Amino acid sequence: TESDPSEGQVFLSESCVKRLLEITEGSEFLRLQVEGGGCSGFQYKFSLDTVVNPDDRQGQRGVMVVRVFEQGGARVVVDVDSLAFVKGSMVDFSQELIRSSFQVVSNPQAEKGCSCGTSFSVKI
Repeated sequence: TESDPSEGQVFLSESCVKRLLEITEGSEFLRLQVEGGGCSGFQYKFSLDTVVNPDDRQGQRGVMVVRVFEQGGARVVVDVDSLAFVKGSMVDFSQELIRSSFQVVSNPQAEKGCSCGTSFSVKI
């Protein structure tokens, strides 16, 4: 059985790459985490960061377990626990009249989400 090449991947839209290049400097990256909460059970959390933190999940032998997704010089870091909830998704930057934000779109792991796009429930 061949595995899907997109399995375990997170993709970055052109607008995401463009915005990250505008707001990050040097070693800064966008961190994407999934946490319990929100109106649908899980929620996406975005933050700018410069280092992999000591409190990031550690795997066997104390090795940090994160994945870095890079495109056009823009980087998004996802810990492996969160990656299980967003693999195959795209990170997008949306700019509307009253709000602009990074968003996870086309998440194949999500069954449904809220209208604002920040929370979702997982397919069982």
